[in-house]
Amino acid sequence: MALVVAQGQVAGALKELNDLPESIKQMLLQALPHSFGPNVVHPFQKEAGVMVRKALEEGRTEAETRQAAAAQHVKEARTVLEALQADAESNVASEDAARAVLAEKVATLQNAVATVKNEEIMLGNVVAERDIAAAEQEKLEAGKAEVESIQNGSFRVLVDGGWEDEEVRDVCMDGVCGYLTAQGVDAVLMAALPKALGLRPEDRGAFDKASIEAANTFILEKVASCNADVSQGDEKFGDIKSEHLGAWAILDLAKEEVAAATQVRDNSESELQKATVDKKLAHSKVSEQDAALADLLAESTMADAKVQQLEQALNAIVQLEAGEPEIQAEKDDAMEVDAENTVAVEKQKAMMVGNDVAMATDHVQSIAGA
Repeated sequence: MALVVAQGQVAGALKELNDLPESIKQMLLQALPHSFGPNVVHPFQKEAGVMVRKALEEGRTEAETRQAAAAQHVKEARTVLEALQADAESNVASEDAARAVLAEKVATLQNAVATVKNEEIMLGNVVAERDIAAAEQEKLEAGKAEVESIQNGSFRVLVDGGWEDEEVRDVCMDGVCGYLTAQGVDAVLMAALPKALGLRPEDRGAFDKASIEAANTFILEKVASCNADVSQGDEKFGDIKSEHLGAWAILDLAKEEVAAATQVRDNSESELQKATVDKKLAHSKVSEQDAALADLLAESTMADAKVQQLEQALNAIVQLEAGEPEIQAEKDDAMEVDAENTVAVEKQKAMMVGNDVAMATDHVQSIAGA
């Protein structure tokens, strides 16, 4: 039974020798049952056995070459895969870093936008203060202009007696007295003043002159007060205008920072998108290399199996050459009964195998010669 198994191993290995011409393969398969064992006596039987062994040895050498090449390819593929995996991990880290940078730039942009909003509120407050100050200053300027108009106009005409007719005098009188009354001048003075101002300078008495002097003093003080208020208002308004210009400049700067932060944010988004694409590409390469490595591992496994098959076949030849051990007593009895028949049969087999081997040998030589 063991020899049958061994013969099957050799036959199976021979059938899968793809580099062996089909005609030679069939010849060796036909000669295989008669080429090994203690009863092989014909030279052609031995030659067929040698050809079988040689074919298997050459097949093993070729298989070992392919096995080594497959192992090298697997090693190289693993090296490439490790590099791709490292690159993929690096790309993951790059994407995480890009995402962190983007978050930082978004926060910076949000702060810049908040600053703009705050500066806009502050500018609005300054503008409101400026408008109020402008209105107050306009009012002060108007008050100054009014008192100066009274001082240099109507009051001066009346003091100098420069009216041409009573109508002009009365108009000037109404203007001066109306202004002084509105300013809260003493009622006693206002009772005496119209009479005094209605006289020509040469017609005025001491009381008239005193009344006019009192009115003049009030007007002078009012002019001085208005000038002081206007001057102080100018200074205050100047400060507010400077504050307004500063707030405007700060707002412009804040808007520029928003624009710059927006550009940086957009650049960071682009970098993150690129890092994401690179990461996906790197993982895709890893997947492709994984598949390629799997194919190479399969090829390497097949190459290992092929070498193992041929090693088993060569070991089987050794077993076929040695023959299967038998129980000696049974062997002796069988030899005594069938000795002559056995010898005759073996001779006939040897001649048949010899003829087949001779024909095969001629066929191989003709192929080699061609």
